[in-house]
Amino acid sequence: MVFNKFYFRLLLNLILSCILGAFAFWSFTNADLLISRYILFLTWILSVFILFRFLYKTTHIIKNFTFKLKEDDYISLPESKNAFGKEFNNILRYLNNKIKTIKIEKEEQFHLFKTAVNQSGSGIIVFNSTGKIELINQAAQNIFKVINLENIHKLKESNPELPEKLRSEHEESFIISIQAKHELHKIAVHQNQFILRGKNLKVASFQNISAELDKEELEAWKKLMHVITHEIMNSVTPMKTLAYSLFEMFNKDQTAISVTELSEQDIDNTFLGLQAMNNRVQGLMHFVNSYRKLYKIPEPQFTHFNIHNILDETKILFKESFLEKKIKFEVKGNLQCSLFADKSLITQVLINLISNAIDAVQDQANPVIKIKIANPKNETIISVTDNGNGIKNEDLKDIFIPFFTTKKNGTGIGLYYSKMIIYMHKGELKVKSEYQKGSTFTIHL
Repeated sequence: MVFNKFYFRLLLNLILSCILGAFAFWSFTNADLLISRYILFLTWILSVFILFRFLYKTTHIIKNFTFKLKEDDYISLPESKNAFGKEFNNILRYLNNKIKTIKIEKEEQFHLFKTAVNQSGSGIIVFNSTGKIELINQAAQNIFKVINLENIHKLKESNPELPEKLRSEHEESFIISIQAKHELHKIAVHQNQFILRGKNLKVASFQNISAELDKEELEAWKKLMHVITHEIMNSVTPMKTLAYSLFEMFNKDQTAISVTELSEQDIDNTFLGLQAMNNRVQGLMHFVNSYRKLYKIPEPQFTHFNIHNILDETKILFKESFLEKKIKFEVKGNLQCSLFADKSLITQVLINLISNAIDAVQDQANPVIKIKIANPKNETIISVTDNGNGIKNEDLKDIFIPFFTTKKNGTGIGLYYSKMIIYMHKGELKVKSEYQKGSTFTIHL
């Protein structure tokens, strides 16, 4: 019904052109119509042009219509007086509104999707086969400490193996360590492939599992401490037997035997046995006590106290060391903030961290140790920063493991002990270090 007007005008133009053409050719057969034949011929040419112009305008409307649809754009309306009539314009207007609605809905859906992705706690990166990043959310930027990331190859700065693992067809899920702004994290990665508009894309999600792994690691070490302590104590039993044997050697009816009853061999054997047993007992007891110190961390006794109390105490403890080694000691932040924790245990952690900082700055020309207290949201953050030698990247992942130490005379217990204390307070102890530039240990409570 919409095209009735078009068909009528097309038929009318065709009939008119045919009639005029017939008259024009007939006029050339009649010698009396000398002038009329040219008039008829020109009229026929004009009618053909009008027919051509009519078809051109109509096809142009169709061409413009299909082009706009292809470009997913709004359809421009033709003149009100077009070959198809007003109903055609009404159809185009309806399609315009429909396309506009669909486009708005698509934009709203994309905005909703993007908002949902950004609200996700997991980092999300969508990239194509060349590694170009199509979408990255805020969580991913926070994990890798980046703002503008255009290609996954830039992730080599965090871990040289990461881009290749992301592009691999076989690595769907894996755990990898990354270093972002000199902080070490363990990341769980899950990825899937999909096709969108003919493009091969891959979506990778990143979850920082450092806290979970730390928890499992600390629990595993705690169990290990119990097992090792038990086994070492069992190894002491033979020495107890040896001591009893020596006792029996000198015992006669619950009294000591006479010296004259001992041979030189008995005396030599006794001396060697006691010497070996003494040395072994001393070494084993020192070893056992080290493990017991780790295993038997007292349960926190929570009380409210101001943080400046423990800072004053630690400052007095290290006053002589600061003066002797000419260390500049600075304390900044909210010193009046209150903590709900075990005062003695938190003090012990600060003592451990400051002691390590003193050792770290001993070779510096202008040694500085800074303590900063911050209260973002519902959290208290205590950081201990030094300008010492820092920690090598290869050692950074091991510093909280019991008995691992980079010091000549270190025991490797202090940092593990400190981390266990903070863990028992439901907090975190983190480290950020750059070799030859210094370290920052941060307590989150």
